[in-house]
Order: sequence, then structure tokens, then C-alpha cells
Amino acid sequence: MDMQRPPRAYSYVRFSTPEQAKGHSLQRQTEAAQTWAAANGVVLDDELTFQDKGVSGFHGANRETGALGVFLDRVRDGTIPPGSWLLVENLDRISRQVARKAVRAIEDIVEAGITVVDMSDGGREYNAAALDSDPVLFLMMVLRFIRANEESATKGVRVAKAHAARRQKFAGTEKLTKPYTLRLPAWIRWSTEAASYELIEERAVLLRWMFEMADDGMGAHSIAAHLNETKEDTWGAGGWKAKYWHRSYIRKLLTNKAAIGIFVPHRVQKVEGQRAKQRVPLEPIAHRFPAAVDRELFERVNARLSTTEARGKNANAPVRSIFAGVMQCRHCDGTVTRVNKGDHVYLVCSAAHAKAGTHPYESVPYDQAVRAFKHNLKLTLDTAPRGNDTGDIERKIDQLMVEVDAGEERVSELLELTIGDNSRAARQALQRAEQELETVQEALRKATERLDTLTSTNVKKRLAAVEKAITAEPIDTEEANKALRGAVRNMIMRPQEGRLDILWHHAEEPQETLFMTSRFDWDVNEIEDQEQEEQ
Repeated sequence: MDMQRPPRAYSYVRFSTPEQAKGHSLQRQTEAAQTWAAANGVVLDDELTFQDKGVSGFHGANRETGALGVFLDRVRDGTIPPGSWLLVENLDRISRQVARKAVRAIEDIVEAGITVVDMSDGGREYNAAALDSDPVLFLMMVLRFIRANEESATKGVRVAKAHAARRQKFAGTEKLTKPYTLRLPAWIRWSTEAASYELIEERAVLLRWMFEMADDGMGAHSIAAHLNETKEDTWGAGGWKAKYWHRSYIRKLLTNKAAIGIFVPHRVQKVEGQRAKQRVPLEPIAHRFPAAVDRELFERVNARLSTTEARGKNANAPVRSIFAGVMQCRHCDGTVTRVNKGDHVYLVCSAAHAKAGTHPYESVPYDQAVRAFKHNLKLTLDTAPRGNDTGDIERKIDQLMVEVDAGEERVSELLELTIGDNSRAARQALQRAEQELETVQEALRKATERLDTLTSTNVKKRLAAVEKAITAEPIDTEEANKALRGAVRNMIMRPQEGRLDILWHHAEEPQETLFMTSRFDWDVNEIEDQEQEEQ
């Protein structure tokens, strides 16, 4: 068992909005933490760092599901001992919730024996002893939380009003001069010449065919299979363009009210205590989008979907495969899914299952795959890589943070400009800036996740979680899948070669591990015949 490490200082960084991030890069905050640690003779831990990028403290997501919550978890499990320091650039990095909840967040930290250091206030320290003995310090802390919360609330109201004004204008009868949105259904486009939305006729024809087939009783899986077999080009562009038609996408098309000309705008809001955002539907607008499908046909198809496929009732269904989300096809790198054929359960490439025709149809018995993985687990984990070289990724994050700061400032400036100036040039400039910012933010998100996976302490915890979940008797499928997702980027089974390739989150190259010494008998004909009968 590892000996408990002595108290150290730990850096916590959070960014969410342009105002909060303005002028502060990761490098600058890191240097401030290093300066404080050096001045106070404290070791600054360079392995466990806690960063919430693009996470607001206004709803407490950083505490509930973000890096601040992870910090508290490490305190509770003993990785971070009492007496340690948590260094923040400003108290509002901990929370921008209402003062009552913000104080509770600080309370959770100091009650665990941690001292919070506010580096923007001359290194002022907040711990249980100081807050208990100095009422003025407590009151000052509360006042700072009140001010931070009011600033966030004011900005949220201002931005919401601007978006509401745009929606109100779009819902009116005034002739359009520019699009409300360019994120459109795949069969609709904006016509600059006509200053209106119009159908992409060849796609509208295909969409109507899908509805007609569904009205005749054909399921979403069969529609997708037919489109794949006939080599119908998928919709989308760039990274959004799928390699083949998916059943889930067909169902989305068949349930989208835009097919009958109804546009449903949404308001995006934070969910209390969650990192994810929630899309809240607003009042439908029925006169801006052109209809591609007859309303009666749409309603018949949706009535059938609600009673036959009923996807909604399965939305929260338990995970059925320990490999869900991590297993990839050895031929096309596509997702491998679990297919239940009565007495037999298989792992099958989703593309082959959807009859994409890109490679041979191969199936692997699921239970046999689980047994083989479990049998070789100890050797696999003993030889798994342990990565800790974070220099390159940290430099990349520094650069991306600078780019995000600049991009957020640019978007903020253009948003203010477009509120008072309805010029086409201003709107186009804002759209370009938002797209560029989204690209950089996504790169930053991925780089940050990558950094977290490289630290040796986190690697050990993830590997231990995999061992615990897979060796449990009986295996809890959901827990095993959760542990694998946390540790593995993807896995590729090569049973004919007796090999399983595992690409861990913390590794650059896949680990080639022992899987099975004998070949599987491929049950291709049996499973394909059953699918033909079902269709």
C-alpha cells in the first residue's frame, strides 16, 4: 500500500465566460501558484492539477461533476491529506452560485482540513480555524460571493434578452433579411437571393420516400439498410458526415417536425449540479420553414413509431455489454454492438449489421469474448503502459487557452455589435468567430481530457477500477463498462490472430495483449439468416 504523501499545494483553474477568462491564461495562473508555493516553502504538486475549462461556477457544475469535485474525492480517499492547500486565482473560481451555496462549497473544502488560498487577495487563506475565529473574514467572503453571483446573473439576463429579441423577430410576419440560424435540417438551406429558407429538392424527395416506407410498415433499421445497400450518399458535411446510414438517424428524421415546416427553437440552460446543458423547447414557429412532407403522413408515421419502436422507453435501459462504446471493428474502426438473437448473443460491427456493405459480416460470441478478456486480465493490466510525460500536452493547452481567450473576447465584442447593428457583415463576422471559437474550444477540451489521463496517480486508479469491476463475481455489466470507458479509448478484437489491441487513454500506441489461442467459428450465416427473417 502506498504511503500517504505529505501536505502539498494544489492548483485549481476554472474558466467559463469571456469576462471570467479575460487576461488569464493557464500559464499565468500556474506561475502565480508556483510563486506562492516558493514564497511559502510549500511543494506545489505538478502531477495532480485540477482544471475546469468551459465550466461555469454559476450552477455548481464544477463542484458536482467537474474537477473541483474530483479534488474533494481525492481528499476523501486520502490521496490528498488534510493540511494541504488549494490555490485559486480568485474565490469566485470555487463558486459563483448564490452566497448560501457558495459558502457551502467552501465549507466542504475547509471541513476536510484544506486551506483555500486566494492569490488575487495577497494570498489570503481560508480554513476552518480562520473562519471560526474571524467573523469579519467570514463576512468578507460572503460579500465577495454575493458580488460574483450578481455579476453572472446580470450577464445571463442581458444575453438572454438579446436572443429573445432575435426569436421574437423571427416569429413575426416581417420579411426576413438574414437567417435566424444556419444550423438547419439536412433537407433545408438558406437562399440568399430569395432571403428565405428553401427545400433541397433531391433530399426532400428522399425524405418523403422514408416517410412513405415507414407508413407502409418498414422499420428504421430496414430503411437504413436499404439506403446502405443502394449506396445512397449520407447527409452532412465534414466531421458531421456519417460513413453510412444509422437506424437512430432515420428515426430522428422521421420524428423531426421540421419535415412539416415547423421550426422549434430551443433555449440552452445549465442544469443545477450538472456539467451538461439542457435544451428547453420554446414556442414552435410554423411559417418560416418549407414543408417537405404532408402533415397527415407525418402524424401516421409518428403514431406508428410511438407504438412499435418506442425508443423513448429504452433511453435509460441498462448497459448490456461491458464493451459498449469502446469496442471497434477490426475492418472499418466502426462501433461494435451487442446483438441478441434469442439463444445466441454476438458482438457485431454496426456497419455490417446495418448492411453498409463495406466489409465481410463477422460475429463473435459475446460470452466467449468476456471470458477470454477476464482470463487474461491480470497479464493485460500488469503489462499496461503507465504514462506521465505531460510536457508537450501542457504546452499545447497553454497555447489553446490563449486562443480561446482571444476568441471569446472577439465573440463578445461582435455580439455587442450585432445587438445594436443589424448589418449583414456584422452577423456574418459573428458567425465566423463563433465557429472558429467552437473549433478551438473543442481542441482545448480534448487536450485537457488527455492531460488528465496521463498522470500516474490517475492511471493507477483507473486500472485498479478495471480490475475490480471485471473480476467481480458476478460481473456488474454497467460498472464494468463504466470502468473500461474511463480507462480505454478503444479496443479491437482480433480472435483469428489470438490478439486484443487496447488503446488506453494514457497511451499513444495500442497495447497488443493475449486474447485467445484458438480461432472462433464465425456464425455469419446463422445471424444473417435471422435478420433476413425479421425484415
